[in-house]
Amino acid sequence: MDNFIYSIPTRAYFGRGQVANLGSAVREFGGSKVLLAYGGGSIKRNGILDEVLAEFDKEGIAHVELSGIKPNPRIESVEEGISLYRQHGCDFILAVGGGSTLDAAKAIAAGVSYSGPVLDLLTGVAAINSPAPLGTILTMAGTGSEMDAGGVITAGEDNKKLVIMHPELNPRFSILDPAYTFTVPALHSMAGCADILCHLMEQYFTPESGADVQDRMNEGLMKVVLEHGPRILANPEDYDARANIMWASSMALSGFQLLLGKPGFKFPIHYLGHELSSLYDMTHGVTLALLTPAWMRHTVEANPDALAVFARFARNVFDVKQKDERAAFEAGIDALIQYYRTIGMPVSLEAAGVEEERLEYLAEKATENGELGILSSIGKAQALAIYQTAYRQ
Repeated sequence: MDNFIYSIPTRAYFGRGQVANLGSAVREFGGSKVLLAYGGGSIKRNGILDEVLAEFDKEGIAHVELSGIKPNPRIESVEEGISLYRQHGCDFILAVGGGSTLDAAKAIAAGVSYSGPVLDLLTGVAAINSPAPLGTILTMAGTGSEMDAGGVITAGEDNKKLVIMHPELNPRFSILDPAYTFTVPALHSMAGCADILCHLMEQYFTPESGADVQDRMNEGLMKVVLEHGPRILANPEDYDARANIMWASSMALSGFQLLLGKPGFKFPIHYLGHELSSLYDMTHGVTLALLTPAWMRHTVEANPDALAVFARFARNVFDVKQKDERAAFEAGIDALIQYYRTIGMPVSLEAAGVEEERLEYLAEKATENGELGILSSIGKAQALAIYQTAYRQ
């Protein structure tokens, strides 16, 4: 196991009614005038916004609203948020929503103390320094942004996905009420499950490092997602199922799996999936479900030593019984694809509406900044092969 330093500065308020802690938490972290960021208005319809504003009123906290943040959040929303924060003299950011809203809030937090264009921070031209404090109220489980230090923003005419990351972008607190996810549509709830599962798999599918504690925790979390995703599909107001999925989302990217004694921050499936979102505005979790089996097949062919990792995954997560490693690997992929079908994810790029003639473009864009991969190297040719396998799998 490699050396590591572990620290998660985010305080989690988990469970029903935890919004009651909002006002005091904002005050504790220095907030008196809040930039309140949210998406398309669902929090108005389901009453969450009213609850937030009531808690602000109790503590005498002023606020200004940034609404309309879209899925795959664009840099223009970030720029608008930075302008509002400065114009109104805000001192805290509260993001209420799913991963897109939370990611946009992190980029806003990074940008308010920087005098140049926020794009500089997204492309590494300038370093992030003294970001604004932020908190979150999660309304959709999946991205893990409520407990991590990063986000993804869409920018430019080619809709390129740019990653922003800094330790001080960890939320100061996150309010995690599973009941707030009851009204999330089935497609987005299940795409969230696919996203959580991929976060866990991409941290599990690494070269052997002796990090048995992390791997066994990871296997347990993956089993939770496999069990509770279909329960939510059957009953959207199953509190325990929603609670387990929400906490699995938070645990998947809170550092237990990612940085503790394991090599690298690579996430090749995510980078391949980002290009599908860029070109087709496809839901993030859907892209991951489409590409993961194809990536697994490519990786084993490129690096036969990876077969043992995938066979262990099949046996310990999907309980396959095959003793032969190749047979276990194949059974594991079949079980994974069947799970995606069970939760309503498309399982081929063709079924998802991707044109075959666009695959080469996707491969070029995915690798334009260099090779991807951790168990094998993925250049343009390898990325194209993965997309082609995913096209009719």
